[in-house]
Amino acid sequence: MRVGACPGSEACRAAITVATLSAWWGVCRLHGILAAVSDLEAIRSAARAFREARDWEQFQDPKSVLLALVGEVGELAELLQWLPADRAKELIGHEPLHTRVADELADVLVYLVGLAEQCEVDLGIAALAKIEKSAAKHPVGTSRGVAPDRTAE
Repeated sequence: MRVGACPGSEACRAAITVATLSAWWGVCRLHGILAAVSDLEAIRSAARAFREARDWEQFQDPKSVLLALVGEVGELAELLQWLPADRAKELIGHEPLHTRVADELADVLVYLVGLAEQCEVDLGIAALAKIEKSAAKHPVGTSRGVAPDRTAE
């Protein structure tokens, strides 16, 4: 329990968090999105085995992995930068763009998982904690349908 919080409000907050995460996990399974932290662990293990087989671990440090991640995000951005915003989702659904976007997203994910490993961050736990912080910062009652104001921070 947080310092100064009343047990009743904490129980309500925990119930809302569990309900929200349960609904989110259901959507993920339905749409084929990573369904569990074990999926991140499988990606990390596969990437580690790939690097080890090539003796590339020696080139892995947080700065180098971050720069590789930024490069992959740039490649993804290049695929999308001139698509008309109102048709981007539709256009991404068609080949060969869909496969190219999937490849770049996969590269981004692999490097992100690698960076988390380099920084000794449990990405699954960190992501869920960040979603919880964002939910508290942007309550549904005042945020629904309203873009976050980044200038107020």
